Amino acid sequence: MKYLEYPLFAEGYVNRFLTAGVFTEVQQFDKVKLHGRVNEWLKKGFAIHENPCRKEFVRKRQENMPDYLELDGATDGKNVEVFGQRRPLIPYFPFGNTGVDGSGFYYCPTWLRMYSYVLLEAERDCDVEFELETCGGVTIWVDGAFVTDFTPFTRNMVKQTTVVLPLKAGKNRLLVCLDDLAERDTDYYFRLKRLGDAALTMLVPVRDEVDADVIGRMENMLDQMYFDKEAYISETVKLNISNPFSSPLPVAVVVAPGEFIEKMEGQEGLVRTFRYGLEQDQKVLELFESDEIPPGYCYFTACANHQGISLKRKIGNQLVRKEFLEYHEADLEERKRHILEVITEYAPENTYKAAALLKLGRETERAERILLTELPGVWARKDCSDFHFIIMLYIYRTFYERLSPKMREELELAMCGFRYWIDEPGDDVMWFFSENHALLFHCCQYLAGSWLPDRIFTCSGKNGQEVSARGEELLREWFEGFFEEFITEWNSNAYIPVDVLGLGTLYNLTEPGSEFHQKAKRALDMIFYSLRVNAHKGAVMTSFGRSYEKELKGNYNAGTTSLLYLAYGDGYLNRACNGCIPLALGDYAAPEVFKPYGALKKNQELIFRNTQGFEKHVNLYLYKNAYALLSTAVGFKPFQKGYQEHIVQAVIDELAQVFVNHPGESFPYGSGRPNFWAGNGSLPLAVQYRNTAILRYRIGREERIGYTHAYIPLSAFNRYLGEDGVIVLEKDGAYIAVKAMNGLTMQQEGPNCFREFMSQGRDNVWVIRAGRMYEYGDLDALLAAFKKIEIRTDGEETVVRDERGTEFLTGPDFLMKVNGDTVYDYPLDVEGKLNLEECDRG
Repeated sequence: MKYLEYPLFAEGYVNRFLTAGVFTEVQQFDKVKLHGRVNEWLKKGFAIHENPCRKEFVRKRQENMPDYLELDGATDGKNVEVFGQRRPLIPYFPFGNTGVDGSGFYYCPTWLRMYSYVLLEAERDCDVEFELETCGGVTIWVDGAFVTDFTPFTRNMVKQTTVVLPLKAGKNRLLVCLDDLAERDTDYYFRLKRLGDAALTMLVPVRDEVDADVIGRMENMLDQMYFDKEAYISETVKLNISNPFSSPLPVAVVVAPGEFIEKMEGQEGLVRTFRYGLEQDQKVLELFESDEIPPGYCYFTACANHQGISLKRKIGNQLVRKEFLEYHEADLEERKRHILEVITEYAPENTYKAAALLKLGRETERAERILLTELPGVWARKDCSDFHFIIMLYIYRTFYERLSPKMREELELAMCGFRYWIDEPGDDVMWFFSENHALLFHCCQYLAGSWLPDRIFTCSGKNGQEVSARGEELLREWFEGFFEEFITEWNSNAYIPVDVLGLGTLYNLTEPGSEFHQKAKRALDMIFYSLRVNAHKGAVMTSFGRSYEKELKGNYNAGTTSLLYLAYGDGYLNRACNGCIPLALGDYAAPEVFKPYGALKKNQELIFRNTQGFEKHVNLYLYKNAYALLSTAVGFKPFQKGYQEHIVQAVIDELAQVFVNHPGESFPYGSGRPNFWAGNGSLPLAVQYRNTAILRYRIGREERIGYTHAYIPLSAFNRYLGEDGVIVLEKDGAYIAVKAMNGLTMQQEGPNCFREFMSQGRDNVWVIRAGRMYEYGDLDALLAAFKKIEIRTDGEETVVRDERGTEFLTGPDFLMKVNGDTVYDYPLDVEGKLNLEECDRG
């Protein structure tokens, strides 16, 4: 028998296994009601909303420990059976992951089970301690003997324990079973870290024909691949990947859209596979012309095979159509028509496309086929089905006469069978507690009930009139909170469009002058004021209450970018549908009076400060001029565990941007929340005064990752210089300057090559400044100035003294003092304070 051999050093992780992947079984539970307040979880943690179905699952699982799989003598290719499904064992290639990870998104409650098998070779008999971390429940056997069944089952919350593995001299068979119940976004992994000084080797058994050297070279090839740039704009997409062999190598690249909910059903239809031959000594693979597939932020999975073993590595990039960047029509109706045309041509076959087709007076039968394909997702109460159901209601009401009797009946049955709120029983995992989801549920409940007043709605047992009355009550509560606290997931490119989806549809389907028509308009006006104030060069690139990597890097394709295009003619046309579709279908027009805030003149600078969110939980600070922008969530939960909050952002344009975070996981393109770039494992104390931001990190020992890093895509800038923990960058008359107290190291290999700058240490300070280049004259002078910045920490206090002698002081009892003066008057209200001033032209 052959083995793939990997040393296991002290403090190293057992992350080499044979696995058949994640087996799934959709679950049904007793239907129950839920309890809780909308948005509260963003302040107190999502664990406060445990779905009762999890308790039922945990009880069932703890009474029935997983079966032991006898894999003695097994190699890759052996079939194993779980949940009545058979799959072959394949080697697991971690690509930087310290554990075995099967995280993902599941729209229905689903039992997950994964077995992982490896041989641990020991030089002598010994009991070896391991630290076990898991999201899920873990059962371990060694040589067939049961060791532990660790079952915390705390959803998306990692738990730890210590286990002792009794190892004998020679080879020991280690089998690990990972269980959990998936509820929408699901962190699902285990990590097994070796403690002590025993000399161990991980052996992955493979068939005799497998060449370990070939596998290693392929793994290294995929580990080193990267893109030269962060966006391809109507040009050839090129992947840097080197063939390590002396003969041609077949390579497949699977391209999938970054959006996780473009369709309710049949997501696989959006994925495309391209096959290539990588020639000897070839170092760059030309994939395709970027306009050949729909634009958007995409994930590219490169695949190489050897003797039936498939190695796969994922990497992301943004595809942009150049023609979309050129549309800036003055006429609102023309912009609406362009949006609808783009949706019909480039969006997948989803509900939004059906609405666009009907609005344009085209292909009613095709629109109905789309709806009939999407409706099973509503019937199944899949998570995020509310994103699509609300537009189905719009179609039912607006195009009723054009719809066939069958289509009307199917939509009415869906209306009567849907679960609208937490006070109705269900066993689904639809998420009700976010501001955007709550709005959509309330709108759907209010509208559907009012249109079918005498029908019985099966989930609540009430008639439509009663259902509508409940929706009306909940909508009033929602608007009361929104007007007082505004958007809790502040500035979020991912979720502001969903708010607009609900508000725009409610506006479209209510009578002018009515209560909810007026409230929807007021809320939309508030959103577009915020978008304009925070916009820079056509996009919102600021601190975010919730972020994903695809939004952080995909500014051309963000939903807020298309909203700015539709509302004001700047921004950029793209195929981000959910926010734009209701505005393209209706007659709402964003106030023109807000327009100047989004496009400053060369002699203007703007400072905006406000407080917003659930119980006013975030203080925001924004500085921008015509050249650059800097945005910070000031003093947001310093040194606490983070989620998807994006704290500081400096930008020159859609690609030339800088941000810093403490990675939530150790490998790029994972699905964690937080992940490698989006969010923070541990939040910093962040402050900003004018165009200078300071971040103090104090990362606890309970956090596995002991460094912070900056995203700085060098290809997006015209010029840069760096030394002594400083990097300064310029483009189009603007600059961004960064200094890290613990120094900077540039990543020069792998997916983050020339775009990641790491700074080691758990106690660290970052200083970021953005502005106009004329302030310093040239980049060399800026580098010299930033090298002079002094950073000092004294316990909880941080002192930064810049090249001009200005002293910034932060600490636990004050957010910021500048030259001894307190500069903040937080908390403010939602409206906040906006200063638009003239400055030297430069």
